[in-house]
Amino acid sequence: MRIFYGWIVAGAAFLAWAISIGPRQAFSVFLLAFLQDFGWSRSLTAAAFSVHMASYALGGCALGLLLDRIGPRRVIAWSTGAWVLILILCSRIDRLWHLYLIFGVLGGVATSGLAFVANNTLLSRWFVRHRGLATGIAQAGVPFGTAVFGVLAQLGIASIGWRWTYVGFGLFVAGTALPLVLFFLRDDPQAMGLTPDGVPASPPGAQASPAASTRIELFTGPGYPGGYWSVFGANILRGMTMYAILIHQVAYLVDTGFTRMAAASLYSLSSILAVPAGLAAGLISDRLGRPRTYAVIASLYVIGYASLLLVRDSSQLVFLGLFILASGMAMGANSPVFAAFLTDRLQGPRLGFLLGLQNIAFGAGAMLGPLLAGILFDRLGSYTLAFSLMGVSIVLSSLIVTATAGRHPRSASG
Repeated sequence: MRIFYGWIVAGAAFLAWAISIGPRQAFSVFLLAFLQDFGWSRSLTAAAFSVHMASYALGGCALGLLLDRIGPRRVIAWSTGAWVLILILCSRIDRLWHLYLIFGVLGGVATSGLAFVANNTLLSRWFVRHRGLATGIAQAGVPFGTAVFGVLAQLGIASIGWRWTYVGFGLFVAGTALPLVLFFLRDDPQAMGLTPDGVPASPPGAQASPAASTRIELFTGPGYPGGYWSVFGANILRGMTMYAILIHQVAYLVDTGFTRMAAASLYSLSSILAVPAGLAAGLISDRLGRPRTYAVIASLYVIGYASLLLVRDSSQLVFLGLFILASGMAMGANSPVFAAFLTDRLQGPRLGFLLGLQNIAFGAGAMLGPLLAGILFDRLGSYTLAFSLMGVSIVLSSLIVTATAGRHPRSASG
């Protein structure tokens, strides 16, 4: 029995996404090196990641239009190549504006073409009934890359310095992720004589059985699907919650008495837990439904943030373990479930554009979360208020998703 090629596409996307996006996710480790070498404030340095995510959001919207025209594979390939050059250029950073321009602006635009919008547009063409699982497989690459590159970044910085670590990351992406994209990704199953999910096409005039048929409901009208802008707001809140903890947790743990290597290792451990969580959440959401699964994820984030705030020194292992478990599971499950929720509702000829516009929301949240946390820390000397606000944000995001799920997405709204 031959394996449906869509699963090969999902597996290749997993590896390419992990390798490409891993260096970006390791920014929280590089953050400490920048603070030590240049003496910049925590809020100003963390703001570079906010610039990156703002550029990522705007770039995703623009590239969304390109996706609908030339297909996701080309966009991912060109973006990966550009990201290789940018990672190497990061080794030449000497001033704060260099960090903002190279990693922030240019890096944000490049990663917008190799991450969420392009990959989910690609997978939505290959899968319908198993979309949650396929999305979970591919997006598990993000926490997997975070786990691997978090440790690699700390080892590289400690041994050869952060500059050569960036060069090494760029060369590694060029030698591994780019070939995966070029040789294994394909834009759609029809080009290979296949159908979504690998369901055999019915002979002409034959009646397809309900179990074998795959129903694709398309949004083809003008304007935006029902509830689109409510989901846009939920996506902003989701981005805030995800990236505030991603960028600041290593610094928080170092502040409480952990060594840098220990903090980076704990960061990677939570990311490792995110990999099976993403796979499980995608599969569960195919059966339980996206809103219910997302509500569980929101609860895990609240538990994670609360547990982290209760870690006051390196001896409080119970709260630390609870934080790693809850935040790791939430981080892995969040994106695949939300991505499947979006692509379920936005299928149609304008999918790339509609996902790209949603990417602005997520990018705006991912920009605001770390920036707000850094500002509040500089003002108050503590992350308590910032992390508490993030917990509230993800609960509101879940409530919006649940409310919106009851509205039919095919009715156009302005």
